[in-house]
Amino acid sequence: MKNLNFRVLVSCILFLLSSGGIQAQDTFIIEGKVKNVKEGVCLNLFRMEGSVGSSIAVDTLRGDSFRFEVPFSGTDTDRLMLQIRDGNLYTMGLHLWAKAGSHIRLIGEDINIYTWQVKSEVPQQKIWQFFVDDSRDLWNLMQENYMEQMRFRRKYPRKPENKEVLAKVVALRDSLEKIKNDLEIRIDSNIIVRMKQLPIEEIWMDKLKSLAIGVKYTKDYPYRKEVEELYAGLTEVQRQTPEGLDIQAYLFPAKTVTVQEKAADGDLFDLQGNVHRLSDFKGKPVLIDFWSRGCGPCLMALPEMKEISKKYEGCLVIVSVSIDDKTNWEIASRHHDISWWNLNDLKGNHGLYAKYSSDAIPRYVFLSSEGEVVEMWSGYGKGSLLKKLEKLVK
Repeated sequence: MKNLNFRVLVSCILFLLSSGGIQAQDTFIIEGKVKNVKEGVCLNLFRMEGSVGSSIAVDTLRGDSFRFEVPFSGTDTDRLMLQIRDGNLYTMGLHLWAKAGSHIRLIGEDINIYTWQVKSEVPQQKIWQFFVDDSRDLWNLMQENYMEQMRFRRKYPRKPENKEVLAKVVALRDSLEKIKNDLEIRIDSNIIVRMKQLPIEEIWMDKLKSLAIGVKYTKDYPYRKEVEELYAGLTEVQRQTPEGLDIQAYLFPAKTVTVQEKAADGDLFDLQGNVHRLSDFKGKPVLIDFWSRGCGPCLMALPEMKEISKKYEGCLVIVSVSIDDKTNWEIASRHHDISWWNLNDLKGNHGLYAKYSSDAIPRYVFLSSEGEVVEMWSGYGKGSLLKKLEKLVK
């Protein structure tokens, strides 16, 4: 009897241990110790889908420690971002990668979270840390500049009416932006040196995309030649990936349409997978809205877009074209009431958007009933679309 009870007890212990092991493999743990950060600040952990993050866990700093144990998503590797919120100010984010069963340890000396030390066995994290370590002092200056810009925007949410005060505000804003741009150029120099030493993989492609964005949008960018040489080292297979095609679109932009030209067109999919084209709507004027889940002004404009769809029903076709990947597009569509045409060519920045592109979204294009471009503009302010369409719809 005693032997039987002993065997039952051992079996129960082994079952519990094995169950705990299975459960551990379904989660990952992030533990951190940080100095010189006030107790009680909020740490927010995001799971990233492309450039858009969804909050999955929150903790507060207790003493010098915090801890997350989070369910693994079930994909190969979770891409994460950790931010500190102090009142209404957010720090830059710490980039993290986790696999099922990962135990990630963080060590910080101050609130500059982007440059905290990360102890992890995940390959992407190790590659990422090379780039952080190469420019640690510069990244610390970048974080200080980022926080200063956040404080500036909180202090001056609107343009001061006093001209002297406005001049000082503009000068301070421009000064902070110049510091940021100068730091980015110096960091990019170090990134290029490191990329020449590393094999091409996920993080390498992320960095090349970031550099290509710098080439396109930074005036007098000094490293165009070096970035093009890095791109030239890609295989044809690598160039045809979504990342590779985005990089190509930034480095070698497609010819864009201009006002009074025939509209650029292409296959656009609805959420059910049906194919549509802009030419299908010929016979009525069309308002195209290029948007993204991670674009605040794009989402702010949606209620006004709905108002417009009702006001001009029957005489205007409204087509929202998402530039997100399929996952982010579907998530955004579930959360926002888009009752007009909601389409996506699933080509991101290198698809139809690139042929109408400027520096910003939301990007609006108004087509005549004959399918010609009448006007294009970017940005959104409350009431701006209604006012614009009063002039365009006749």
